[in-house]
Amino acid sequence: MTVAHRNETAWPARAIWHIQRSISLVVLFSICLNAADIVDVADLVRRANSAMQADWAAAPDFAFIQRDATTSKGVTTSKTHQVFMISGSDYYMPVAINDEPLPADRQKLELQRLDREVDRRNRQTPQEAQQRSEQYRKMRDQNGILLREFTKAFDFTFAGEELTNGHATYVLQARPRAGYQPPNRTARVLTGMQGRLWIDKESFHWVKAEAEVLKSVSIFGLFARVLPGTKMELEMTPLTVSVWLVSRFTVSTRLSILWWKSTKATVSSFSGYRPGPEALAEVLASEN
Repeated sequence: MTVAHRNETAWPARAIWHIQRSISLVVLFSICLNAADIVDVADLVRRANSAMQADWAAAPDFAFIQRDATTSKGVTTSKTHQVFMISGSDYYMPVAINDEPLPADRQKLELQRLDREVDRRNRQTPQEAQQRSEQYRKMRDQNGILLREFTKAFDFTFAGEELTNGHATYVLQARPRAGYQPPNRTARVLTGMQGRLWIDKESFHWVKAEAEVLKSVSIFGLFARVLPGTKMELEMTPLTVSVWLVSRFTVSTRLSILWWKSTKATVSSFSGYRPGPEALAEVLASEN
């Protein structure tokens, strides 16, 4: 009698627990469905693209420290530069090799070179200055082509919400868009990729983006192909309320050139962002 009584009292408790659990799952599922319904993916991509274009345009206003670490055949080497904008184009001043600061005499030499370059550019004719600035813009446009084309090359679907690098984000899954026509050879690699995009929920700036090659893509006819396993990852950080700049860019490439294959990974980190004129003036003052 005692055992039966325990079973009789336990059964309703188990039934109530299962009912509560089922209700919780239904509520959770409904919340997920509602979130996907509420998010206007097309509008989200449009806002994120506008924010990225504004950030890209603002970047030349800042000086920064850039560290590039490259791994090839199991060996990693790094170079660190302080980067300035001088009269419409950039200038890379070496500050460290393999994370070892340059010797004092080399530091002095680099400061002198910087000083001479500032003087040289200030004495250029308007035509010479314009030609140099145009060359810089063309090079920068080429470097930024994948960022500009990212939202054009893919179809996006809502994949959820996450806390990413301390920011509440919308997560979008990116798959190749049928009929996408890359504007140049560099952007062609996007046709064989899929990726993800993390967008800050408040500001719509990119927090993170990643893409991976799933099928080989020809970039020079039959001579050179980008192979599956090639990956790119971009991370951005807020500098001001309205400006976010790149904090980290990672590229792992697998290439096939005729019968030769190459694998290389480069991790570029960016830090110490400061208004360009202020940073340049401070460094030049330290040389005197």
